Amino acid sequence: MPTGLVGTDQFEGTTTVLHRDRDSKPIPWEQEVESEHRAGVDLAWIVVVCVLAVAGAIWFSVPDRILSKIDRSGQLDLNGLLALIVVIPLGATIFASRRYRDAVGAQRELAHLSDHDALTRLPNRRNLRATLPKAMAEAGIVNSRTGVMFVDLDGFKAVNDTYGHEVGDHLMVEVAQRLRSLCGEEHWVARHGGDEFVILDRVPSSRESCSSFARLLVDRLSQPFELGEDRISISASVGIAFGGPLDDPERIVKDADLAMYDAKRGDQRVAVFTDTMRVSLTPATVGARLERAITGGEFRLVYQPMVLLGSGTVVGVEALLRWDDPERGVVNPVDFMPALEATGLMVPVGRWVMNEVCSKARHWGDMMPAGVPALRVSMNVSPRELAQSDFVDELRSALERSGTDPQSVYLEANETSLTSDSLKAWTALTGARELGVGLAIDNFGRGFISLGHLRNFEFNLLKLDGPFAALVAGGGPDAVLVRNVIELAGKLGIAVLAEGLSDEALLRTLESAGCQLGQGFVICGPLSAASVDELIVGGLAGIALFEQRRAVDPDQRAESVPEMELESATVVLPRLRRTMVDEASVPG
Repeated sequence: MPTGLVGTDQFEGTTTVLHRDRDSKPIPWEQEVESEHRAGVDLAWIVVVCVLAVAGAIWFSVPDRILSKIDRSGQLDLNGLLALIVVIPLGATIFASRRYRDAVGAQRELAHLSDHDALTRLPNRRNLRATLPKAMAEAGIVNSRTGVMFVDLDGFKAVNDTYGHEVGDHLMVEVAQRLRSLCGEEHWVARHGGDEFVILDRVPSSRESCSSFARLLVDRLSQPFELGEDRISISASVGIAFGGPLDDPERIVKDADLAMYDAKRGDQRVAVFTDTMRVSLTPATVGARLERAITGGEFRLVYQPMVLLGSGTVVGVEALLRWDDPERGVVNPVDFMPALEATGLMVPVGRWVMNEVCSKARHWGDMMPAGVPALRVSMNVSPRELAQSDFVDELRSALERSGTDPQSVYLEANETSLTSDSLKAWTALTGARELGVGLAIDNFGRGFISLGHLRNFEFNLLKLDGPFAALVAGGGPDAVLVRNVIELAGKLGIAVLAEGLSDEALLRTLESAGCQLGQGFVICGPLSAASVDELIVGGLAGIALFEQRRAVDPDQRAESVPEMELESATVVLPRLRRTMVDEASVPG
């Protein structure tokens, strides 16, 4: 027979029996059940022995014999004998009773902990698995469906990182109390794990009632929490799904989870599940989808030109990664690049990018007329790639296989690449530079990269982040800062490129400030490899690109911006050298 545990079911007010096979390994609460059983057996045996002792004493006339002996000796202490006869069984019985009571109390406490979260005292995921099917079945009786709300706290990790886990635990308890107060009798709440909660709607659910409650919940959780002297604010996102008696409870929870990720992108932080969300990317699904994309050849590269601001001459292109998902179409890099890095899949994808870039650099180098500097091709490199001990060896092999000139290939590293593990980044980039590959620092001005990185890593190109570069047009201290960075880079022999240019007036202002290179939609959006071939055949005349952009109808241009300005996010590519500017200035 299987062993069982009776626990409180808070949704129905009944009991739930949780079974486990006899042959499986005991878990702590089952060991306590055995302890309770042993205590009960001990108590029973003590009672039985006492009864048998009394019966035997009567059967064998033990009291008469003892009294006769007392009569003859006259020296035996009857009070002491009677005390032993009464106290010993009584004491044993009291001990066994207390042991039994303690075992029962421990068993009940552990039974509660087995289906409740130890920190918040809310029902846990195991309790949810038992409760949700019954709730869905009850909803079916009245031809309704159970509303399932998946709640995720936004910014909770930052609280742990800033204040410590002790404050984080205190905050979690306060959140649980606020949720319990909000839910009242009409909703049932469980802690799903980490900073996630699941709320079930007790009443017949509707889209309107659940959405209204979810918006109230988001509003209440956004109100600051007072923790001692600290005043901490977080927010929440809520996904909603509905399930009936014929639905799979696990799938309904996953659907609510998918809706929650969609809610994170909305202003109201609340979203109701739709079937189209099944093809969306979440941390739970993106890994398998990306592996399929790698094996299925769904990734491709596009190339965004980099030009001399003075003449418009194209001197290089940056390789940007794109994903053509058969289900979702072209996926925005911000939706998959972080996942590539987090799952480690950036390493195989980065090696593919490295080989493609080297191959294209050789191809375009062969197309260049005699005496004309080779077109530089840059690629982004991620922290995960730079951390690989064989990064330099892989780069050397890609250069040798393609037969390309190392000086036509550039690596772009952003702040994260340089600061996550400075020693490994320095080793990898130094090895790449020794191969003759150029180095660029990407998105300068977005984070906290110090000017010391420019000297320590011996970069050839400084790429100003778009919003930072745009400060030059505003005047005041911000404009002075941008101009000083450009001037300092020039004194260090580092070429400067402004990224994300979308305004021609800004382009001219940056040129007057000493910025030599530019990149952005106002010049040209990302191009296919075939279009780069056409550029080279046309003599890399960037001025034609400017004229072409001016000729585009403003409405058409606005519609094409989102696709053409997809950023490479975490993707890492090679980058440009100072010589790129100097050589491009030499007549061909």
